[in-house]
Amino acid sequence: MVDIVADAVLRFGRDEWWSSVREALDDLAPSEVEAYQMESRQLEAAAVGGLDEH
Repeated sequence: MVDIVADAVLRFGRDEWWSSVREALDDLAPSEVEAYQMESRQLEAAAVGGLDEH
């Protein structure tokens, strides 16, 4: 029973966090969305590049 409650609390916390992320992204100005997307692409490229090097 304790595991079920602990899992529910963790899921609730995760769901609340993602909800706040979605709200923050919804509030961005178009120029901020563009900057966010560019930074995300750069981070993804760096991550993939880092994996390829090893």
